[in-house]
Amino acid sequence: MTRPLPQGDKANESGKVVVVIPALNEEQSIGVVLDEVKEALQSYPLGMVVVDGQNGSTDRTAYIASSRGAHVIRQPGMGYGDALQSGFQYACDELGAQIIVMMDADATYRGEDLAKMVNQIVMMDADLVIGNRFADLKKGSMTMINRIGNRILSLLAKKCLSVEVSDTQCGLRVLRADSWRRLDIRETGMAFAIEMIAQAEKAGCRILEVPIGYYPRIGVSKLSPFRDGFRILVTILRLSRR
Repeated sequence: MTRPLPQGDKANESGKVVVVIPALNEEQSIGVVLDEVKEALQSYPLGMVVVDGQNGSTDRTAYIASSRGAHVIRQPGMGYGDALQSGFQYACDELGAQIIVMMDADATYRGEDLAKMVNQIVMMDADLVIGNRFADLKKGSMTMINRIGNRILSLLAKKCLSVEVSDTQCGLRVLRADSWRRLDIRETGMAFAIEMIAQAEKAGCRILEVPIGYYPRIGVSKLSPFRDGFRILVTILRLSRR
């Protein structure tokens, strides 16, 4: 049973929470996401970082994010993993993050699950908390191809990398900043997610997985299931050999 979200002194003692969100042309959803973040984590010292794509959003994503109080930074390289690494670095170096949250800009996650996961870091002394979307997939949130592909990749990761995580591609995660600094993550694309877990396991981090809801996205998906799935598979095999 999840303990209540810390309030007052307990929340302040836990350190600053910084939420990092990669975003490219997400003007329809970014305001909704940032509003939910602020509401869910109002008890904590909070920072928000939106990492705009290398070439920059061509819509109002950056403007909306800035107007909601987020720090908007330009991604130096390319890829999902590169955006997150850049955001994590900024969160630690510029904002003094002690707890880092990574989440998507498309409103597929909800504030109550975010709060629950931060609570696990603070109260349960975990190093990395990962959401399990399969616990509560909402209708229309994931195509059948993506559902099957995610299941297969998660099973392969369990077998090849000995990681006890049921949803290795979930994009909602919370981790301690000092734990992130111990991870040697090289992947810059979607395979960043599985390498984070493998590196955390190797570093002896305490990993927890919690059930969350997963909702239909706002806007058009930019994922390529077959291309991204193949790259993740190659990464799993490479990490297992290493």
